[in-house]
Amino acid sequence: MKRYQDLKSYINKYKKVIIAFSGGIDSYFILKASLDALGKNNVLAVTGDSPSLKETEKSQTSVLAENIGSVHKIIFTKEMNNPAYYNNPENHCFFCKDELYSKLEELKNGSKYDAILDGTNYDDLSDYRPGYQASKNHSIISPLADLKFTKDEIRTISKQLGLEIWDKPSSPCLSSRIPYGQQVTKEKLSMIELAEKIISELGFKEFRVRHFEFGNIKLAKLDISKHEMSEIPYGEINLRLKQLGYDFVTLDLAGLRSGSLNINLKIPEKIKN
Repeated sequence: MKRYQDLKSYINKYKKVIIAFSGGIDSYFILKASLDALGKNNVLAVTGDSPSLKETEKSQTSVLAENIGSVHKIIFTKEMNNPAYYNNPENHCFFCKDELYSKLEELKNGSKYDAILDGTNYDDLSDYRPGYQASKNHSIISPLADLKFTKDEIRTISKQLGLEIWDKPSSPCLSSRIPYGQQVTKEKLSMIELAEKIISELGFKEFRVRHFEFGNIKLAKLDISKHEMSEIPYGEINLRLKQLGYDFVTLDLAGLRSGSLNINLKIPEKIKN
């Protein structure tokens, strides 16, 4: 696996690193490569905890870090206190990442770590990613983007390495389910998390529950992967989500599309190295 060796060589430029560890396959892949390159004593996986992170995702980060033999730390971030975040402008992800990376920088500066690495991959650069600008502002290193690792390549190598979540679907933060301009609140995030728990319990793997509010009306829009759409128990989903407080439950017939709330935004071209 020459590409994996190239990645380890890239990481070997540093002595001790902090990994911004979300629990997704990209950051898990970077964590694995960092441990292989530098050893357990020189790597710290850090997860930012906030109301926009699912409890199941937070719990999994601890399990994954333990399974791979990494030291792991959970820190609490306070982006919900920032009006520039909770008012949900088009670049609200910038303020979320800015808060996280500020906390990671404080941790790095108070220790002997000399770099912070994240799991941004090359494909990410073709989507609308205001959080990527925040990472550059804080000098976060993105080895997968720099070495042009695509998502498919990461999954292929992760499977070869035996990483148990090599095929885990992407799971962006819960605030990404709320359309721009509608406030992000703890109540909405909790409602979305409960709704997605219901859909998960029904056996679905790739989906989002988008949360819309129009005055006093609450609407849940289900984005479910096309290959799972034939199995939808419409009546049960409608009943259980309305019991959570939704007035209407709809289905996006186009299926699950990452970043579907970005449809009216001008997406920048992929950044070339």
